[in-house]
Amino acid sequence: MKIIESELNKVKECMQKGFTDPLKNNTLLNFINGTSKRIRSTLALLYLKAHNREITEPVYNLLAAGELIHDSSLLQDDVLDGSDTRRGETTIAKEFSSKISILSADYLLSIAMEKLLSLDNKEILEIFKNCTKKMSEAEIKQYFLRGAIPSKEEYLEICKGKTASLFTAILMSAAILSEIEADTAGKLAEKFGMVFQIRNDLEENSALVDMKNKIATANTIFGVEKTKFLLDNYQEEMRDLLEEVSDNSYKKALEELIEVYVR
Repeated sequence: MKIIESELNKVKECMQKGFTDPLKNNTLLNFINGTSKRIRSTLALLYLKAHNREITEPVYNLLAAGELIHDSSLLQDDVLDGSDTRRGETTIAKEFSSKISILSADYLLSIAMEKLLSLDNKEILEIFKNCTKKMSEAEIKQYFLRGAIPSKEEYLEICKGKTASLFTAILMSAAILSEIEADTAGKLAEKFGMVFQIRNDLEENSALVDMKNKIATANTIFGVEKTKFLLDNYQEEMRDLLEEVSDNSYKKALEELIEVYVR
């Protein structure tokens, strides 16, 4: 996104600080530098900028940590899903082995923890502790529901844990560091994360992977019309949460981002 392009580049640079690639041919470094939406950082940067906050070094460390946690989860997903490609490249699990993919995921997580510890903020550490726990619990629950159609409540709880919890942890923590009211930020991030996961489930490639792994998606559980209604509701709730923010170019970009993922 052009309006925060320089800030996103700084997040990417921060991700590499303290990083020594343990794999051959800089494979892991290339993975974290590969094509990525960095949507979690995008949401946080636009939200902070919409509130007229400067992006400080601690915030960059936080966002880099959040992206590394996400990348770590992708390396695990590639093993769970048996994926051969990720971001247009051969997965680490395919190129080396599933064991190396899991060890690489642990390595990224350790770098992320170093960056979070550098913030010296117990509240943020607690937020991320709860987040990573929820992510793992949701993935395990989804695994054991393969071949079954979960209830609506189970599906939404899985979406909240595996995806929305990291959006929430990142934006709440960024708000804390920037002295913005964190609860509202957390509510917005959770709703955005839910939309992001539901929309991702409906994309053709993701739907094919889910079908292969016998994972039910929103259209199967809710039906097409009710899924659209659910997404529209989330969008309306996010708009309401942004009402208190003064109009500016970053708020407009944030509203456009929400519109793109609900559409």
